[in-house]
Amino acid sequence: MGYSILLIDDEPNLCKSLEILFAADGYETETASSGEEGLFHLNNFSFDAVIIDIGLPDVYGIELAAHTVKKHPETAVIMLTGSATVENAVEALRHGVYDFLRKPCSPDSILRTIARGIQHKQLKKDLRNSEKRFRQLSQATWEGIILYDKGTMLQANDQLCEMFGYSEDELLGKQVFDVLLNRDSIQTLHLQTDPDTIGPFKARGIKKNGEQFPVEIRVKHIDYQAQQVQVAAIRDVTISELAMQQKVNLQEQLTNAKRMESLGLMAGSVAHDLNNILAGIITYPELLLLDLDDDFKYREEITMIRDAGKRAAAVVDDLLTVARGATCKKEVQNINTIITNYFSSVEYNTIRQRFPDVLIESYLEDKLLNVICSAMHVSKSIMNLVLNAAEAIQTKGSITVSTKNIHLKEVHKGYETIEAGDYTVINVADTGSGISKADLAKIFCPFYSKKIMGRSGTGLGLAVVWNTVHDHGGYIDMVSSNKGTLFSLYFPSTRIHGEISLQSFDNPTYRGNGQSILVVDDQKSQREIAIRLLSRMGFQPYTVPSGEKAVEFIKNNKVDLVILDMLMEPGINGCETYRLILEHAPDQKAIITSGYSTTTDVHQAKNLGVTQFVKKPYSLQDLGDALQEVLSGVSLNT
Repeated sequence: MGYSILLIDDEPNLCKSLEILFAADGYETETASSGEEGLFHLNNFSFDAVIIDIGLPDVYGIELAAHTVKKHPETAVIMLTGSATVENAVEALRHGVYDFLRKPCSPDSILRTIARGIQHKQLKKDLRNSEKRFRQLSQATWEGIILYDKGTMLQANDQLCEMFGYSEDELLGKQVFDVLLNRDSIQTLHLQTDPDTIGPFKARGIKKNGEQFPVEIRVKHIDYQAQQVQVAAIRDVTISELAMQQKVNLQEQLTNAKRMESLGLMAGSVAHDLNNILAGIITYPELLLLDLDDDFKYREEITMIRDAGKRAAAVVDDLLTVARGATCKKEVQNINTIITNYFSSVEYNTIRQRFPDVLIESYLEDKLLNVICSAMHVSKSIMNLVLNAAEAIQTKGSITVSTKNIHLKEVHKGYETIEAGDYTVINVADTGSGISKADLAKIFCPFYSKKIMGRSGTGLGLAVVWNTVHDHGGYIDMVSSNKGTLFSLYFPSTRIHGEISLQSFDNPTYRGNGQSILVVDDQKSQREIAIRLLSRMGFQPYTVPSGEKAVEFIKNNKVDLVILDMLMEPGINGCETYRLILEHAPDQKAIITSGYSTTTDVHQAKNLGVTQFVKKPYSLQDLGDALQEVLSGVSLNT
């Protein structure tokens, strides 16, 4: 068998007899007749089993046994005595002695005891090695590992302790579900067919400081210290959960982007034709009103037709703004002036009439920095926010519109991340019921609206605000509670000073003196409208239906100005037409008009020398202002 035995006894005959017995059973045996001799062997050699007589002449046998157990924990220690008592037997076992034999004992009995003792120590050694390997493996993994039996924790690796903020001593003996996991959050991920496996499932882990975080758990049954227990691998999935949420958000953004692209294609395809149709609805009533007396019977009805056309054109403009890419004229503006003008507008008075119990106030900073912006789009954003605030209040409450200069020294994380810099900020605060958490992330999406069709507008209001602010390189911050909502629009400030011209919308600001103007438009109705407007303003109009015919006309005729439609089918567009015209008339002045043109189109025209863009459907005022700017040599920025 190859096992070794040390026999310590002061009876020579017994030692000789046992030595013969052990040798016959395959053991290698050393004998010692005293405790001192036994200690020599124990200090210099290792044995699988040690048999010690309790009554040695120089050392108390149990003390020697205790020393042996301490120095050689993997050695089976057996006491042998001729005067056994309950007291010394208990004392021996308390010191770690494997068994206690009384002299005389049969050879079979002593051999069985030695064999069982060696086997017991070997099993304990294997178990310790197994536990050591398990702990080494558990420490090597990046997951948290915990052993538990009926919920009581028996062992935990360093990763688990670090994950939850405990030391191992603080966890041992505690219930897993009382300390580490939120019972109510446990959810099975999928069915498991392996009978030795529990889960996998997800739950909320609870750190020592009370913070909760997402975890994923897998549990297996294993044998541990001669009993079956559970080993759980716990993984912190915070990063995975964030990544999954980001993936979901990106998928939603991609879906919205595709919807926006579809909306842009739709808006672009209908805007040109629809604005051509609306041009007649807006322009002809204007011409009629100029010729009619103030007491004409149907003057109010004609005004209503014109205003309805303007509202329809505004809806188309909203669609283009939401779709992005539609051009808008940007100039140096003072936001306070835009807000003041809005408070004098028809739209503002309409809100006051609809909501008479809502108090609307403004607090404007005196030395407000200017902004390079489209006054029309910023004004519309303010109008939409005030209207939404009034609808949120309905009965009694207040709305406050304010402005201020803000210098951000570092990035500000609000509703969206706002970069450091100088901003002119518009705040619109209300005392309404607030916006629910479910709606907060979607309120700027044009496909998510609480508007009542036919009563509360198109539902594009906040989408227009979002696109307007971001088209100007700005940001939006927003906070909401049951006490009200605050929208903050951040526009990049400029130190450039500009003059704001206050225009009248009743009559054209410019009249011609017989100057010749060529109108190029593929729509017959647009050509007729242009003839009537230009003639009424004192110009000499000519028209052609295509870019090609315009080039031929310029070859043979000289005109003071060309009004070009940007999109014409079939044939060349406005930019290409103007490029060819310049080959024959290098100094030719021109104005571009269109129901829908992208920023790229306008930049191409500007690079060719076009200084004015007039959006269809245009009024007498719009066309008159553009003609004045071009024919007087003044250029507007686009």
